Amino acid sequence: MTYVNPTATSRVLAALRAHPWFAEVDAPALQALQRHSRWLQLDAGCTVFREGEPALSCLLVCSGQLRGVRYTVDGQEKVFGHIGPGGWASVVSLFAREPRHLHSINTLEPVQGCVIDGAALRAQCLRHPALACHVLAHAAGLIDHHTAQIDWLTSSNAEERLAAYILRFGKPQPGEPVRLPLSNAQIAVKLGMRSETLSRLLGKWRQLGCIAKNRAQLRVLDVEFLRRLAAQGLPARSADGPATGTEVTFGYAACADAPRRYQRQPRR
Repeated sequence: MTYVNPTATSRVLAALRAHPWFAEVDAPALQALQRHSRWLQLDAGCTVFREGEPALSCLLVCSGQLRGVRYTVDGQEKVFGHIGPGGWASVVSLFAREPRHLHSINTLEPVQGCVIDGAALRAQCLRHPALACHVLAHAAGLIDHHTAQIDWLTSSNAEERLAAYILRFGKPQPGEPVRLPLSNAQIAVKLGMRSETLSRLLGKWRQLGCIAKNRAQLRVLDVEFLRRLAAQGLPARSADGPATGTEVTFGYAACADAPRRYQRQPRR
């Protein structure tokens, strides 16, 4: 006999109903999708999907934060993006000719969400054009982001990229500690430079009096210096850098119109 957890079942249905992608999907279709979905609850440090494995399902994130990564031959993490509430992991991969996960998806903190069967989601896209259009818009956003990222990487030097990254994701205030979402090694991989190059650049800026840096903390003393550097590396088509938004959507296009229940709440 198979036992179904009614609480988990109701959570899946509630999450689907609350998400803007399913606003025009009728109740019977949502219930059919719910029957092919399951509620996921994981602690920090877990792997949801692994790069290269067949993509049989995707994840709709309802709470918590995850990270999409690949690994270099020497084991370093290449961080492609962060996924927060209302965002999707591996949804576009479901529509490939041979669906495979493009990244390993790891939890950074406790996560809850819906694992949705790929075949069931594809079937509902065929029946509901509005849902299919949401998936296409999501894919288009990823293409736009990664095109801008490639343009930026090939139009700037390492120093300009590092300045732009600190400005965008650290949002420095003069003399205040800067909190970046990645380690120095991960930042170096993301920005296409060696760790030694990143350390050399930080040392150069420290000698110029533009930053104060010790092992645990970075402070920007001259924000305008970083702004001038970052502006030199911008592609002609870009006014403010390679990507919009925050690190949460860096590499994964989270829904801009996600309902309030999906917005991440500040920790108390």
